[in-house]
Amino acid sequence: MRRFILTACLLASLAVTSAQITPVSNAAFYPYGPGTADVLDGAADDSTSGEQSLSAPFPFFGNTFNSLWVNTNGDISFGGSVTGYTPTAFPVTDNRVIAAYFTDVKTSLNGGRSGYIYHRETTDAAILTRATTDIQTAFPTDHGSFTATSVYIATWHDVGLFGASGNGFNLRNTFQLVLITDGCKSFTLFNYDKIQFLQGSTNSGSGVTGTGPNPAQVGINGGDGIHYTLHPYSRTTDLYNLPTWVDPDPAVPGPPGRWYRRTDLATVGDGPALFCPSSYRSRGDTCLKLHSRPRDYPAAKAICAEDGARIFNIRSQADNEWLIGHLRSYQSRTGKGRGVWIGLTDVWSAGTLEWEDGTAFDDTGYTNWAEGALDRNDGIRDCVYMDRGYGWKWYIQKCVSRRERHAFICARDPAPPEPTC
Repeated sequence: MRRFILTACLLASLAVTSAQITPVSNAAFYPYGPGTADVLDGAADDSTSGEQSLSAPFPFFGNTFNSLWVNTNGDISFGGSVTGYTPTAFPVTDNRVIAAYFTDVKTSLNGGRSGYIYHRETTDAAILTRATTDIQTAFPTDHGSFTATSVYIATWHDVGLFGASGNGFNLRNTFQLVLITDGCKSFTLFNYDKIQFLQGSTNSGSGVTGTGPNPAQVGINGGDGIHYTLHPYSRTTDLYNLPTWVDPDPAVPGPPGRWYRRTDLATVGDGPALFCPSSYRSRGDTCLKLHSRPRDYPAAKAICAEDGARIFNIRSQADNEWLIGHLRSYQSRTGKGRGVWIGLTDVWSAGTLEWEDGTAFDDTGYTNWAEGALDRNDGIRDCVYMDRGYGWKWYIQKCVSRRERHAFICARDPAPPEPTC
């Protein structure tokens, strides 16, 4: 049975620490195999290293894990092993996976081997220094003070494909995952030296050519069916080019064959999951914060700017109705009525209204003007607000007035949170 895992064999494999192989000479790869403290897994098919305890917990997708599994089919998982061999497109539920090259790999061959899987956690000073330098050099602005405290290295050396026949026995892949953490942030380096097959003979693949309609998956899956990230080559024939890939994201490009990913934060698509600051509430893809204390327009604008925000713009009837509902709710809670700036002004160019986000006002689009409001736009009255006294319609007044100031709502884009540790 392909999925059956022989526990006794797994336990025995933990005692094996070397094999007579020659590790690749590749600038992207960290040391592995003979001469290191690597564990060598037994020859297997659809198997796993078993649970590997970590002395330094690894932050992953908003969670922290004290153990991991190194799986035959080209991935590291958290919370349990992943022994399946079909690379279902991410995102998927349940499995928390870092997929270096997830496909139907086989390291056993007629009582012998068709590849080797090595792995170890290390706090060796030279390795930590190298990991620290790799991250600081790649991302000097965001992570220039990062200092690695633990590294986990897993290497699939010359591994073969399931169902190989004919020339398929000669096709081999060599790749590596390097998990790096300081206990708060974490990063993974995906390193590639040789890619000669795309998939095994399962899922309509060819055991002779190592090709087929379901190529390997490369990426990260958060396990909730939402959060994930994928390499641009994932599940395409471009996988053959992984060893020459030069990642465009780092400020300083790394060696060919390396893909850098930060792994402590949840990611959506190829970008980090976005959240609103604690003092803001989310509405769709925008973060909003009501300032009920009345201010003149320049002061309101400055307060929003301190948060990297701008005064909320009403761009649709839905926006207008939401804001009216928000103000009525505030009034019912506090007994206070408030007018509110809506982020529309011609202070920059008299007679030409413009939204606070810099886009021109389109008078053919949605508007909610009070009767006679535009007649007041006379070069003195430049800023637009809405007020209960005008039936929640738009009106214009001076941007700075001692007698009339208004509440305002700051709007900003959501952003990835920095971990608090």
